Amino acid sequence: MPKRPSRPIQHEWRITRIRSTPAVLIGHVEAPDAEQAIKEAIRKYEITSPQEQERLAAQRVREVGA
Repeated sequence: MPKRPSRPIQHEWRITRIRSTPAVLIGHVEAPDAEQAIKEAIRKYEITSPQEQERLAAQRVREVGA
């Protein structure tokens, strides 16, 4: 039986904007790593300001669709 092609493991990421205390929750996205999660959040939540984009942080929440 042929193997199914492997796909990257997806994780759910919590995206926050670090500006001051407390940080502001932007939302959740699915991506294989933190860098891709931030890129996805910029696209999904239409964050156009470069200053706001630089202040985004991603925290892995859980694995999705193992």
